[in-house]
Amino acid sequence: MKRSYVQMSVGRFGKQLTAHQTTLGLQTLRQYAAAANAQPQEQPKQGKQEQSFDSLELTDEKISAITDKIPQRPVGVVEGTSYTLVILAAFGVLAFVLYHVLTSLIFEPTAITCFNHTLERLKGDPRITVRIGGADDIRAWGTNSESRVARQQIPHTIFKDASGVEHVRIQFNIRGPSGSGLVNADMYKDASGQWQYTYLVVDTYPASGSGAGPQRLAIISSR
Repeated sequence: MKRSYVQMSVGRFGKQLTAHQTTLGLQTLRQYAAAANAQPQEQPKQGKQEQSFDSLELTDEKISAITDKIPQRPVGVVEGTSYTLVILAAFGVLAFVLYHVLTSLIFEPTAITCFNHTLERLKGDPRITVRIGGADDIRAWGTNSESRVARQQIPHTIFKDASGVEHVRIQFNIRGPSGSGLVNADMYKDASGQWQYTYLVVDTYPASGSGAGPQRLAIISSR
C-alpha cells in the first residue's frame, strides 16, 4: 500500500512538472515570437531617426528657404520720420562745412578782403606803429569775445549809395606792445576796380602806465 501510494504521488508530481514545463515552453516560444515581430518594426524606426537626423543638417538652400519665410518688420511712421530727419541733418552739416571751406579758401568774403587791405595799410602808417607797435607785432581780430569763431568774424555792413556804388563798412580791433585800437572804415571800389576809402578812423588806447590818453586818428578823412 505504501509503495503504491508513493508511486501515485510520484506520478502526480511528474504530471504537474510536465505541465509546468509545457507552460514554460509556451511562454518562451511566445517571447521569441514577440521578439521576432518587434525587430522588423524597430528597423523602420531607426530609419526614421536617421532621416530626421539628416534633415537637421542645414544647407545653403535650407537656410535661404527659412530666411525667405521670415516676415520683415514694417517701418513705423515715427521711425521713418526720424531716419529722414537724421539724413537731412547730415546733409545740412555737410552743406555748412562746404560753404565755409569754399568761402574761406576759394571765395574770400568781401569783408575779409577789406579787413586785410586795411590792416596792411595801417601797419605801414607811422602814426599807428608809434602808438600801437611795430608792423610785425600788431595783431587784429573782429569782435572782442572769448569765442575763437566770433573773433574771426569781422563786423561789417554792405550797402549802396545814391549813385549805386556798393560800400563796405567794417570794424575791427588791433593790438600791439604799445597799445590797442578800434578801427572803423568805409570802403568802395573805383572805376578801375581798386579799393578806395570814404573814411578810415582809428581810436587808439595806449598801454597802461604810458601816461598818454586815448586819441582818434583820422587816417583818411570823410569826403
